[in-house]
Amino acid sequence: MDATVQRDPAQKLSDRARDAIRDQIIAGDLPMGAVLRESEMAATLGMSKIPVREALVQLECEGMITLSPNRSPRVFEMSLDDIRSLGELREMLELEALRLAIARRALPLSRRLREIAARMRDALSGQDARSYKALDNEFHHAIFADCGNVYLEKTHHMLSFRIQALRNKLSREPELNERSFAEHEQLIDLIAAGQTDEAAALLRSHIRDTTQNYLAQEGASAAPRPPARVMQAQMEGFAGAAMEAAGCDAETRAAVIRALSHASALGVDTHGYRLLPHYLEGFSKGRLNPAPKLRFLSESAGAALLDGDDAHGARATYAAVDKAIALARATGSGAVAIRGSSHFGAAGAYAKAIADAGLLGFCFCNSDSFVRLHGGAETFHGTNPISMAGPAGEGQEPWLFDMATSAIPFNKVQLSRALGIELPADTASNGRGENVTDPEQAAMLAPLGGEFGYKGAGLAGISEILSTALSGAPLSFELPGMISDDMETPRGLGAFVMAFDPAAFAGLDIFTGTIRRYRDAIRGSKAAQGAEVMAAGDREWAEAARRKLHGMTLDQTAVEALGRFAAEKGIPPLEVVGG
Repeated sequence: MDATVQRDPAQKLSDRARDAIRDQIIAGDLPMGAVLRESEMAATLGMSKIPVREALVQLECEGMITLSPNRSPRVFEMSLDDIRSLGELREMLELEALRLAIARRALPLSRRLREIAARMRDALSGQDARSYKALDNEFHHAIFADCGNVYLEKTHHMLSFRIQALRNKLSREPELNERSFAEHEQLIDLIAAGQTDEAAALLRSHIRDTTQNYLAQEGASAAPRPPARVMQAQMEGFAGAAMEAAGCDAETRAAVIRALSHASALGVDTHGYRLLPHYLEGFSKGRLNPAPKLRFLSESAGAALLDGDDAHGARATYAAVDKAIALARATGSGAVAIRGSSHFGAAGAYAKAIADAGLLGFCFCNSDSFVRLHGGAETFHGTNPISMAGPAGEGQEPWLFDMATSAIPFNKVQLSRALGIELPADTASNGRGENVTDPEQAAMLAPLGGEFGYKGAGLAGISEILSTALSGAPLSFELPGMISDDMETPRGLGAFVMAFDPAAFAGLDIFTGTIRRYRDAIRGSKAAQGAEVMAAGDREWAEAARRKLHGMTLDQTAVEALGRFAAEKGIPPLEVVGG
């Protein structure tokens, strides 16, 4: 936006702001998905933030922008399904308006359309694409204006903003505009002759062709981008240098690398190094304390409370793991509640750390609301993971179970958006609580369990209570968002880890022998036709073996973000071995 609003004394400030912002969106000067910051818009428009804020509320009602908690307003975006649905609705409305207009005002409408078409021809000749598209919108709205039905006209007026914004974004090919203009001229002749059926057939074909052109162009721009491959040693070296450049102390760097390598090495890419750009922003802007002073606020024979001092979740949770192990070795069991922490990645990293020490480990965490309740239509719980790991004996990988209590983690949505792939069915919902597979439409996650989602919601409650009621940390719906424009405010997450020493019970040998016998029985269990039976962790260990040879995967969005960070900080770029 590059000019202040022309002041009309008869118009409210908020209405002037609304019209100016809407015009910028329609023209494409504020592209789809663009962030709208109140302070910047107020300065550009020459007014205070209050009328701008009122204007944004009006524009949300028109569907021109989206408002969501913890994020700045954004210009609307349209998925392929949105474009298709808008085309279908436009066809239904405009065909009916055309039939009414020909029946009631065929000659006045044809004269009006010829006048608009003459200006369209001049715009095409002068290669004035902006004026041509505005006139294209005026042409189609004239059909509604002359149909004699005020409700049809008003409905199109509301839709026309999105139609025009889409037209400005996707009507890029001059030859398509030439062909479209020829169809406009043919339509005028059919209207003037009163040939209703022929005019309707042409208009239907025109709208459908336009919609298909939009779908083809948008689909091409949204084509999936295959992930890159990075060797773990290179990834860890770059991560260490990047975090050092962001001011992180040695303990924080080691903990974050340990947690991210666990996830990326085992194929849990949603919680792996794709999160590093997000963490670096948090360290740089103040959300995460790069050099925290951890404190145990209380401690007894088998329990402790840790204040993380707004550390990265990995830094605080590995410290809690070490304390839980020490307590368990002394008394048989140890539990540590954590507060003042942040996102810690994959919960399995911490349960496995306990198992690697020869103990049985559990890890729980809550997070900001992303997940609806069973039958709900608003976010309530976080993804609230539960993880358990136990040793299986010398030379054996531990038993490792790690799950979100949502159908999928929200980072799966983020990753699917970055890769341009659909989500599994019944895992995410739009803002009305309706399940969707398009990651761009996902506003919340479904609880684990599908039709029996109350079970997933109940499991989420276990993580919620352990992570908050024992630590004094906020509940999920009280937490600042992870995905937020505010990267300065610490989040204060809670978490909970437990360690049990098998030696204090039946003994380590009995424990590990039972784990092996149990796992072998699972692996040897008869599988259904075309299926495979695996024990907890089997998929991850197999993937880890592959990635050790061929490298881990990292989506291109993360690669590009890390490249920008390296350039800004003057550190060597990440070495990528292939895509």
